[in-house]
Amino acid sequence: MGHIAGIALTTAAMFLVVVAVMLNNPALFYMSTAMIATIGASRIQAWLSVRGLRFERTAPEIVSVGELVTIEITVWSDRRIRRPLVTVMDNLPSRIAPTDLSPSMPIAPAYDIPVRTQYRFRPLRRGVYRWSGLRVAGTDALGLVTLEKAYQTPPVEMMVLPVPVPVSVELPAAAAWGLAATEGNRGKGHGMEPRGTREYVPGDPLRHVHWRSSARSGTLLVKEFEAGIQAVYALLLQRTRGSEIGHGAHTTLELMCGHSAYLADQLVRAGATVELPGLETARPSSAEGSRHQEILQALAGAEADQDRTLGQELQAQLPSITPGATLLLLVALEEADLPDAVRAASATGAQVVALVYDADAFRKRRPGGASAASGTFVHALHQAGATVVHMPAEGLRS
Repeated sequence: MGHIAGIALTTAAMFLVVVAVMLNNPALFYMSTAMIATIGASRIQAWLSVRGLRFERTAPEIVSVGELVTIEITVWSDRRIRRPLVTVMDNLPSRIAPTDLSPSMPIAPAYDIPVRTQYRFRPLRRGVYRWSGLRVAGTDALGLVTLEKAYQTPPVEMMVLPVPVPVSVELPAAAAWGLAATEGNRGKGHGMEPRGTREYVPGDPLRHVHWRSSARSGTLLVKEFEAGIQAVYALLLQRTRGSEIGHGAHTTLELMCGHSAYLADQLVRAGATVELPGLETARPSSAEGSRHQEILQALAGAEADQDRTLGQELQAQLPSITPGATLLLLVALEEADLPDAVRAASATGAQVVALVYDADAFRKRRPGGASAASGTFVHALHQAGATVVHMPAEGLRS
């Protein structure tokens, strides 16, 4: 409104100048001069309102997809002037796919006194985000002129963790190491001596409920057992450049990370060891809660920025994967060399499960590579020795 009012006043002033000259009317000329002076003074005030400011941004280090995030910005004025209200606009990365984004509250910075404003949003895309810089919009006291100024600020970094996306996957058992075995032994191997109790999670056998402890604590608890053998699963995601299909928060890689988070959580709860070759370099934690957080943080950093294909990645990671592990390959686009890599992995005694996504369900047109769900590619994976599981295309927040 202030911008429109300023244009209208400027137009009126110019009109009066023309009329005053044409009619040789001093009164109209003085009136137009006063209006032009008012506009000039307003512009100077708006210009000063966005100068001489300092900023500090505070953001949480780790959040989850869909969580309401509050970003706080502290503003200082380096000049001893009275300022009208200004509005701070942050350079939030668009790739974070923010929703429910609220504007920051207008503030009036004062000399050497910190004034705080904030805005909120919900991130819909996981990742590690780093951004800096912001813009300030200020106006004059009458609201006739609005000016903006960009400021460079210290960068801030925030990690957005994926939210587990539930999915039903039938995984084969290998020498009693498969998910079928661990699901039946969710307490880390029943038939052994119990080593403690933990909170009940959906899917725990009711015969393992520790009723006495549950009655004392008021929370349903189940017995936790020591396992004689642990299943080992290695998850490898297709992260080749150009292999992420979709837009915004609804992409193949986003859904892969959500499914991986869910499957890894279920497997770890069941007593299995989960490895993320290529995404983790440090030794994984043995504690269930810590391991779950480590997996989420590793998946948060997964990007489709690799030069080598999933087949090449599998070949390269095979020596570092625990012998006898079940390999879960998450793939959305066809790769000519993946069947050969599957054969090489199977030759080492590993079981290979290809979790196949239909890339065509994530794009309106069909540019780029062919979908991994095509019949010829699925047949090639079967022939190479992989168990193929077709994955759903739904489940992400929107």
